[in-house]
Amino acid sequence: MALNDNIKKIREEKKYTQQQLADKLYVSRQTVCRWENGSRCPDLITAKKLAMELGVTLDELISDEDITDIQSKYGIWKFDRVKEREKIQMMQKRILDFIEIIGGIFLAISLLLRVQFDMKVPAWITIICILIVTIAFLFNFVLAKKLDRK
Repeated sequence: MALNDNIKKIREEKKYTQQQLADKLYVSRQTVCRWENGSRCPDLITAKKLAMELGVTLDELISDEDITDIQSKYGIWKFDRVKEREKIQMMQKRILDFIEIIGGIFLAISLLLRVQFDMKVPAWITIICILIVTIAFLFNFVLAKKLDRK
């Protein structure tokens, strides 16, 4: 399957008309028609924009293999792995934000007790904060190990 066949097939799968695709790429409908009938090829920059608009990689767009074969072999698997990595990284960020909030609360309590009431921070508050932060760091460590395996 050639570039022109891939363009047409993917465009039809996305339910775009030639005019709609042309409008998205700022080219004429005739240009898209020429790409699809094989009389012209898009330049490299336009081909990259075309691939992005159609939701495929440039490799998938220009490949001689059938696009569904490529996606079933590589694309979907890679996409799922990337999504899983992003999900884990987001969880790590939330954990670190949580640790930061706990630290801020502890600091605020410490300052309030020291400055306003001239008291020491009760041991139970310190122990609770240390336990919470330790548990959060353990979760973060587990996620980091999971991320390393991906």
